[in-house]
Amino acid sequence: MRRGWLWIGALLLLGGCASSSRPIDEIQIIQEMGYDFENGRYTGTAVYPTFKQGPMTKPNLLTTTSPTMYDLIPRLSSKSPLPIEEGQLRLILFGKEFAKRGVTQITHSLARNNKVGSHLLLGVAKGSAKELLHITAKTTLSDTLYLPNLVEQNEQSMNLPKTNLHLFLYRYFSPGSDPFLPYFEKKGDFVKLEGLALFRDDNYVGHVSLRDAFLMKILLGETKNGVYQLKVGNRGKQGEDRVMLQNLWAKPKFEWKRDGSRHRLDVFVHIHASVRDYPSWFDPLMGKQLDNVKKKMENELEHNIERLFRYFQKKRIDPLGFGDFVRSVTRHWDQAAFYREYPDLDIRPHVTVDIVHTGIGE
Repeated sequence: MRRGWLWIGALLLLGGCASSSRPIDEIQIIQEMGYDFENGRYTGTAVYPTFKQGPMTKPNLLTTTSPTMYDLIPRLSSKSPLPIEEGQLRLILFGKEFAKRGVTQITHSLARNNKVGSHLLLGVAKGSAKELLHITAKTTLSDTLYLPNLVEQNEQSMNLPKTNLHLFLYRYFSPGSDPFLPYFEKKGDFVKLEGLALFRDDNYVGHVSLRDAFLMKILLGETKNGVYQLKVGNRGKQGEDRVMLQNLWAKPKFEWKRDGSRHRLDVFVHIHASVRDYPSWFDPLMGKQLDNVKKKMENELEHNIERLFRYFQKKRIDPLGFGDFVRSVTRHWDQAAFYREYPDLDIRPHVTVDIVHTGIGE
């Protein structure tokens, strides 16, 4: 008898699951969404796949405008013959003018939406998000996930630090850090990842290149991959005077101390790198040449890290979370006092590079 009731319960559960299913060709699955502010109005652009025979899909777009950002989704629904579903949303792209005005309303709305995962990707377009989404829909033909795949590939194997909705909100609400997002630009008929967009609170205030994004990735302590190009001479043809180094592992360490009447933050970075490529005249087996590359890389990285710090201080932003670190080692940390001192804070980078090996050919 007991087993019979168990079977009945299982059938009811299966029946409930079946009744909530919806055929894929009866809904509009939004996979990317763009937000812009143009001529005093908000513009929303949605990218959705149209399913053809077999696994092939074709990206299509819906666009609408409104005097407020809150009813963009309902207005998009009024243009769609099928109900809009946000459960497969993979990326939100903000136009630069929209991001300058603040993205809090959208990110908070996404955080409250139980259909959207916390690993949703966000990004900023140099110009119009609508234009960049139109370009990707036109040039990629069957790939509706070109931009999220571009971000994930660069996070896993290249120079981009990890970002998503969860990390954006964490850095936004943290009293000792500021958020950042991938930054895209139009390059001819294609869209290219150009670096990181930087925020003060929820407002876009500037951006850095992918080369500087690599430095941020190192300083955030999440680098196991990434490449760095180093000029080592002026011989041979153009482009044959550079060594390509691949980062295998990097570990940052911070020390907070008082130096006279001021505070000082020492940043120690230890990098293990391999030589990925080098010019024909360069001999990696010659210890002197390798030592010169090591020393040159250390000096160049220290100079570029210091330049990056000065840029952050000038913008009064803290994307590396120095405030969070100082708070962790300071009793009764005063957020207002720290950030009053922050623009003039003495920050000193110290870089050590170990070149582990020089490739399988050696």
